[in-house]
Parts: sequence; C-alpha cells; structure tokens
Amino acid sequence: MVRFLLLQIIAHTISDFFLQNDKSCADKAQNGFKSPKLYIHVLITFVCAWLLSFSFNFWWVALIIAATHLLVDALKCYASKCKYIFFIDQLLHLIVIVVACYLWNRNSPDCVRGLEEEYIALLLGFLVCLKPSNIIIKEIFKAANIKVDKGSDDDNTGDLPNAGKLIGIVERLLSFVFVLLGQYEAVGFIIAAKSLLRFAEGDKAKSEYVLIGTLLSFTMAIFVGVAIKLYYGL
Repeated sequence: MVRFLLLQIIAHTISDFFLQNDKSCADKAQNGFKSPKLYIHVLITFVCAWLLSFSFNFWWVALIIAATHLLVDALKCYASKCKYIFFIDQLLHLIVIVVACYLWNRNSPDCVRGLEEEYIALLLGFLVCLKPSNIIIKEIFKAANIKVDKGSDDDNTGDLPNAGKLIGIVERLLSFVFVLLGQYEAVGFIIAAKSLLRFAEGDKAKSEYVLIGTLLSFTMAIFVGVAIKLYYGL
C-alpha cells in the first residue's frame, strides 16, 4: 500500500507541479470548466497516474483520479478569493489518491513489488525539494499576507528572482542530503551563513522577507529528510 501510494503521489507531484506553469494555473483559476488548459492538465494527470501504477488495469482508477482532479480544479475558480485555496486543493487531491490506492490494493495484486520502497520515498523527497517547495513557500507567503515593497526601480528591485528560486532548490537539496547522512551541523552552517549574508545587505524589510523564506525552505527539506530517515531507519 505505502509503495503504491508513494508512486501515485510522485505522479501527482509531476503532473501538478512540474508539468504545468503559472499561466496554465491562472487560466484554470479564472475560467474553470471553460479553460482548455484544464482538460490538458487533467489528461496529463490521468497519464501520469496510469503509467506510475505499472498496471494496465489501473486505467479506470486513474480515470477516477483525473475526473475528481478536473472537478476540484474547476471549482477553484469559485473560491479564488480564499487565501487557503491552494492547500485545500492539494489536500483534496491527496485524499482522493489515498482512497483510490486503498481500494485498488484491496482487490488487486501488488504490481510494484519489485521496486524498493525506500528508493521511491527518496525520489519523492528529492522531487518535493525542487519546484513544489518553491510553490508551497510562495503560497504560504500569500496565505500569511507577507510581502515586501519592491519599489519602482526595476534595476534595483528584481534581484534575479529566478536565481533566488535556484538558490532555494540547491539549499534544500543540500539540506535533504545532509539530513539523510546525519550531518545536521552542516545544515546549521548553511542556515547561519545565508542568514548573515542576507541581513548584511541593509534592507531590513527585504532581509526579513528572505529570512522567512529561507527558514521555510530549510524546514521543508529537514522535515522531509527526517521523516524518511526515521520511517525507513536510514
């Protein structure tokens, strides 16, 4: 059950975070059932769920997952003002996946028995430390109404946002690996070094903004790493 569930969460992570962009999400949120991008996304969701089941007969379960995904994503346009809509959306998707995996495993043979569960969990951990964490942190800022005034001078306010995302990904991957290796001192060193660097820049509001993002970033990586390490005894 756990092995199969991890694979389906990986399928969801790939389809919902890696294989759609901000424009697609905005179009779905604005147009709901009228959005062509919604149906493309649902098709991708179906394909990912089906492929990572490693079973041809799973197609009807994947279809149910995709259909509920369609319904949840389409209805988001009616609750777009809710600042917690992202987390509600993801929770509903995960509940559907858990129920679908439970029902499938009750009546079907274990078709992924040859796959090592620990390696699947590690793959999911690495995936979460990439783009999904950037999006989750952004949504936490939005839900908490945390923002920084970027001013009007584009030359001084941009600060390479894509570079910031890349830095976040690298620091999470390093933290995740260090936690798995039991090198918690190295994680502390990275946090301290980055925090000192940011506060040395002089812009207090912006430094605090980045510091919160940094702490959230490290927290996610450490939490995922510790959870996997404890559960599998790595």
